[in-house]
Amino acid sequence: MDREKTKQQSRRFFFWNVGAFAVIFLLLGMIILQLLQISAYRQTDLSLMQMAQDKDRLEMEINRYQFNNPIWSAPDANDRMDARPNEFNSQFILWSKDGKILNQSLLGGRLNQLSNLPFSTDNISKIVSINISSTQSNSEMSFHSIMVRVKDTGSNVAYIQILTNTDQIAASMKNFQQILIICMLVFWLLSIALSYSLSRMSMKPILKSWRKQQEFVENASHELRTPLTIIQNNLQKLFTKPNNTIIEESESIAQALTETRRLTGLTSDLLTIARSDANEMVLDKKEIQPKEFIAELVKPFHEIAEMDEKQFLLKNEADRPVLVDPQKIHQVLVILLDNALKYTKTGDAITMISKINNDHWLIEVQNTGPSIPDGDKKRVFERFYREDASRSKETGGYGLGLAIAKQIILEHRGKISVHDLAPHGVVFQISLPIKKNPKK
Repeated sequence: MDREKTKQQSRRFFFWNVGAFAVIFLLLGMIILQLLQISAYRQTDLSLMQMAQDKDRLEMEINRYQFNNPIWSAPDANDRMDARPNEFNSQFILWSKDGKILNQSLLGGRLNQLSNLPFSTDNISKIVSINISSTQSNSEMSFHSIMVRVKDTGSNVAYIQILTNTDQIAASMKNFQQILIICMLVFWLLSIALSYSLSRMSMKPILKSWRKQQEFVENASHELRTPLTIIQNNLQKLFTKPNNTIIEESESIAQALTETRRLTGLTSDLLTIARSDANEMVLDKKEIQPKEFIAELVKPFHEIAEMDEKQFLLKNEADRPVLVDPQKIHQVLVILLDNALKYTKTGDAITMISKINNDHWLIEVQNTGPSIPDGDKKRVFERFYREDASRSKETGGYGLGLAIAKQIILEHRGKISVHDLAPHGVVFQISLPIKKNPKK
């Protein structure tokens, strides 16, 4: 992948992550502030509404104005005080019809603070927010207010306005807002560093996939080039001797046909791997009897082993039906048995074990040939990997068989692994779930 394109994609991931974090933090901050503001003023507004609906309390304020006594109360007022909200931070303003404050003498020192209080009857019985500028301290005070219309009681009081000071709540909200903004900025800065790490992490699987694809194409091209070159050379050689008979050129023709068959096998293997990578490998699962399946499969390999003077042992003990793709499992076992025959010498032993262990079908292919070094065990299932390139050329291998076997076993939700066989040798182990619907 082009380095500049990689950087562009990484930057794109980075800006997307930074933008996503910014939007999340902004929405979170707005929601928190809105919820806090609603809950902070809820008790204040509830108290205002209760006082506005308390007819006895409103009548007492009118009587205090009429008697010009700020501490006047009804005889039974003390019995009802416990049911009333806290009025310590509240103030009652009595208005005339023409917007004049009637209880100025009862307000005392607060009158100067409320001198700029506006008169408005637009929001009767509704709670509103009011900001009043103080002429003494040259500052602004915050209130929540409700205006109540007074029915004709024989006095000149037309409206009663109840004010509750909210300076402390407003100050607390302002401090909280500043702290929230600072925290959001700090965490957003941290998210920038996190976004940079995430963008790099997001690119790793893409780059890894690209490198694997590039390596696959290079290896496939290399493997295809060799048989194609041999076929081309043999065909060109035939043109140099146009008068020769087929029998005279049989060696060149046979060699070309051999390479053609190898090329056909290679392209088939490449197609299998490509379909697996594209998740297009379809399993045609059927219920089979593993004992009969294994017994039929090993017959030709048993004969080949006898011809090569090798021992072939079979422990066929699986006696429960299993749900697999017979053709694909046949392909896997042929790959393992073929490798066992290729990489063993005269006198070596090949053992195949098939048994049921709990809910799994266990298959082992053992051989007493040369062991595989520990470093190579981790790579034998890689595509085009061959422990000994020269030996692979002799045996006609391309390093795709075990990779295909692993893909097929993984599609069956099973496991395949390779281990040492004491005192020397190799054992390939396969574990396949036999449940009808194995969990993914």
